[in-house]
Amino acid sequence: MMKKKQRRQLALFSVGVFFFWLIQFLFQRYFASVGDSDGAIIRSFAFAGMTLISASLFSSALFLWVPRLAQYWRFRRYLGVSGFVLIFLHVQAVMKLYFNFDTSVVYFSFNPLVNPIIFGSIAFMILFLLAVTSNDWAVQKLTPKVWKALHRFVYIAYISAIFHFFLMAPSGALNNLAGYLLIGMTAAALFGQIFWFFKIVSKKRFRSVGTVVGFSIIAGTLVLAYFVLRA
Repeated sequence: MMKKKQRRQLALFSVGVFFFWLIQFLFQRYFASVGDSDGAIIRSFAFAGMTLISASLFSSALFLWVPRLAQYWRFRRYLGVSGFVLIFLHVQAVMKLYFNFDTSVVYFSFNPLVNPIIFGSIAFMILFLLAVTSNDWAVQKLTPKVWKALHRFVYIAYISAIFHFFLMAPSGALNNLAGYLLIGMTAAALFGQIFWFFKIVSKKRFRSVGTVVGFSIIAGTLVLAYFVLRA
């Protein structure tokens, strides 16, 4: 059960997220995607959602750099869940405005290099699972150890989302303030996660299970990035 202070914080945070999306939409509608109302709706949800998810991941690294900020860990959860909500709305908008909910058109190919929606679908399914378990009840029921293991799948989801966005974004879509903000937050999130991965595994002399998993994800990402850049 949330305390009164936490409910107030969540309410204020939700209002802030709404206005963040609204600014993104107005920017897309009147500056970046002039004359393309459908595109403005779809991209505003995508840009805002990915920016918030990136901020959530970056906050994990920030709390390690500045331990006294760790007391605000709930905001990391708020950022991640609100980011997913916006991505959910992005998906619904795409399905309605571009595909009219016809999945046969959406999944014309299961090769993610040919159909980047596959990358997006992988990211969405994982983020959905993480969002619905981002609460104290889930932590208690799953146990902290299992919960942490489950939420490490966020790295796979995040990389899949980046590849989806890179392949789907129209030419020049990132060459504006909203794009620069997203690129900056993405770079910060990736840097923070990689920095602390090497920092932590080096203390264990690169002999832990996490080391193998981490290097496997990095290697897989680099291989995929090679093919994505050639696509």
